[in-house]
Amino acid sequence: MKILLLTLKLFPLLLSAVRAVEDAIPLPGQGKRKLGLVLDILKSAYDTGDELLREFPWQRVVQIAEPMVARIVLSLNELGVFKKSAPEPAQ
Repeated sequence: MKILLLTLKLFPLLLSAVRAVEDAIPLPGQGKRKLGLVLDILKSAYDTGDELLREFPWQRVVQIAEPMVARIVLSLNELGVFKKSAPEPAQ
């Protein structure tokens, strides 16, 4: 039950963080760096002593958060929220 509560608590934070990172850094091909930044944001929340987050070791929080971030990004891409840059025409 605690994992479900953690997942529900993480979702809005991760959604906001993913959108903020993408708005700030709309560069294609930077997924790993953007994920790192999202995890840094999450780590800041973790380090400030959020009780529910702190009930889990940091690595467990990351194990839960990473697939959520991947799904959020996939869904936002599919919905067209994130605009993919058009490839440069061949010369």
